[in-house]
Amino acid sequence: MNIAIIGAEYIGSDVAALWAKKGHNITVTTRHMERLADLSRVAQKCIILKDHDVNELTSLILNNDIILVTTSSDTPDEFEETYLEAALAIRRVALARTPPRRLIYTSSTTIYGDHRGLWVDENSKLKLKSEPGQIMIETERMFLSLEELGWQVCVLRLAEIYGPWRELSQRLRALQGQTLPGSGKNFSNMVHRSDVTIAIDYALSRRLIGIYNVVDDDHPTRQDLYNQISQKLGLPSIQWDQKASEWKGGNKRISNHKIKAKGFTFRYPHRIID
Repeated sequence: MNIAIIGAEYIGSDVAALWAKKGHNITVTTRHMERLADLSRVAQKCIILKDHDVNELTSLILNNDIILVTTSSDTPDEFEETYLEAALAIRRVALARTPPRRLIYTSSTTIYGDHRGLWVDENSKLKLKSEPGQIMIETERMFLSLEELGWQVCVLRLAEIYGPWRELSQRLRALQGQTLPGSGKNFSNMVHRSDVTIAIDYALSRRLIGIYNVVDDDHPTRQDLYNQISQKLGLPSIQWDQKASEWKGGNKRISNHKIKAKGFTFRYPHRIID
């Protein structure tokens, strides 16, 4: 199977490695020249893609059966360029009578915003009001609109990702000596990178369409989670400033029932502290 991965960074590169082992023909794109050497080890073709060149995207879509979009922004200032402009460019290509394709897009559960600690699922209201949040919501809608053109679209809303090079232990060591904003009572919603990778592969193999949350089973408060890690590492507990605004992601517990109802099994359903 011919697959294009647009934005092969932390997640996309891991998926590329898995799919290459399964015998798929992989083309990846990146905005960073320094990534080419590493990506060439897991993909047959690597492309520097900037400004969402329509001609380049047309070639990618014409020559691949599956399009995986795993773009990520380096800064909030790049949100519109990274997310929405990419979706608009792909839609322009689709409107030019390009044969319909299957598309998997990795979105974020941050778009749910603040639900005051209540459970949310894929049908819950999207309450994130910030400008970057609105851009991400509109990006989802743009990709889902491809279904009108005969495309099969799957949106995976990813929780906060941890794993290799983003270990929870490393994160807590980096926070030592800092006072974090809020009370720490907001629930945490996280997922291991390995589970994101196999969820994307599952969406491909099972031909999933629609929206699915990808988040583990654990939802300790951020304070409880950090205390657990501190105790394991023998570090002082993190201090909190209750007068400061809470964590920007809002307070909610995100359900993973829908994707599990489709038969998906998490490799790490419970938080791994390493």
